[in-house]
Amino acid sequence: MIRRKNTDYNRSLFIYSVFLFFIFAFNVPAQSQSHTVYKNRGSKALHIKSFGAIANGNTNCTEAFQKAAAYLQKNGGTLIIDPGTYIVGKQRLSGSYLAGSSYFEEPILEFKNAAKPIIIKGYKAILKAADGLKYGFFNPITGLPDSIRKEGNRSSYYATGYIFVNAVGCKSVSVKGLTLDGNSEKLNISPSDDDIGIQLMATGIRMYNNKSVDIEDCYIHDCGLDAIIIAWTGLKNTDPIYPHTIKNVIARYNGRQGLSWVGGNNLTVINSQFSSTGKAFNNNLPVVSKPSAGIDIEVENSIIKNGHFINCYVNDNAGPGIISIGQETYNIIFKNCTFIGTSNSAAYPKSAGFSFDSCTFVGKVERIFGSSDKSKATFFKDCLFTMDKKMSPTGKVFGDRCEFYEAQNVVFDHCRFDADSRALPVFNNKEIVFVNCSFSQDSNTDFNASAIFKGTTHFYIPEKKIVKTDESKFEGEVIFNHNSL
Repeated sequence: MIRRKNTDYNRSLFIYSVFLFFIFAFNVPAQSQSHTVYKNRGSKALHIKSFGAIANGNTNCTEAFQKAAAYLQKNGGTLIIDPGTYIVGKQRLSGSYLAGSSYFEEPILEFKNAAKPIIIKGYKAILKAADGLKYGFFNPITGLPDSIRKEGNRSSYYATGYIFVNAVGCKSVSVKGLTLDGNSEKLNISPSDDDIGIQLMATGIRMYNNKSVDIEDCYIHDCGLDAIIIAWTGLKNTDPIYPHTIKNVIARYNGRQGLSWVGGNNLTVINSQFSSTGKAFNNNLPVVSKPSAGIDIEVENSIIKNGHFINCYVNDNAGPGIISIGQETYNIIFKNCTFIGTSNSAAYPKSAGFSFDSCTFVGKVERIFGSSDKSKATFFKDCLFTMDKKMSPTGKVFGDRCEFYEAQNVVFDHCRFDADSRALPVFNNKEIVFVNCSFSQDSNTDFNASAIFKGTTHFYIPEKKIVKTDESKFEGEVIFNHNSL
């Protein structure tokens, strides 16, 4: 069975080992105390083994997690998931074309409208989806793969896989230290009935309409759909602000997204990685659904505003590293983030209100958002755009050049463009603005500089090639191959 290149897998293990080292170095003392210590403190903390869970990597522990969730739903408190591997995930065949699905997943850790804070801590604990869970399109009577739909509606054939942690309408939910293994290589996946793949639940963490969310020190991988979904359905600008935080999270080899943000006001993502989406395999076929991005920001019956992504790493996704298309988003800030596109764009940020500060883009960047309203146009400051293959862990870089189309009033401030052996960006809007920027390439391709250039502009290209400036406007000094013009 094809899985992934050994070098990439070893790199993954190394990254994760380093990640775990820092987690355990700073957190183990607080989480590894005995049951007796918790009781002596009068804490509400309970251990998953108290509910009958067995961490042997073989026994299905779904019922134990359901019992623990029921307790937390009523009482709130802290659940300690003791070290070890827990198999979870069960399904029920509907047996009817009128049920709305063929297979329904059983809840694992599910909370709805919980009035008291819930904390889940699982350092050194792994929740792994059971082998053979159905995912995709199955006949609700026979239980066999089936997307022909001779009877019933389209949804009658839906087989949802699992949601490890599902919280809806709760006061406060915190998830720390867990490893969630979606086990996509051993799911029973049906062929998709369209070109967008399977858009059904097989998800790590799903957070809808919660007043406070904290996801920290988690490793979420090989889920059929998303590692994390953050949403608030029906949220309006006049509603209170509900902070959500994702910190020190690694999301890799998930089917659709590392992170789907489809609604909310005030999401902060720090020191997190969203990589290799759509690049797991099941029966020699990729587990992938569109847009297969590292991060997808897409409004669904809500608003999206005040997003802060700091020190994040987005690499080697089947779709764009970051994608947002035509959304009314506001104040979405990326700082010190790296986006590497190996088989698709590094970034596709075609929505309002995005800004990038001190970020690195390796590979093609395209369809940035421009607008007659300058406050909505994309803004880049101190960013590097490069096609240098040495900047990619796989040695692969997607695209021949960046494409900054429809970029009215987009500003690049103190940015550097290194095309290496490929070509400098193309753009079709003369109102794009470059302030104190530099442009370099080694290829024998002319550069059509149809834009506004302010401050000091540097061009470093082969002597025999031309920078076409007929449609350019320069407001400041121009330096060509170290010579002032």
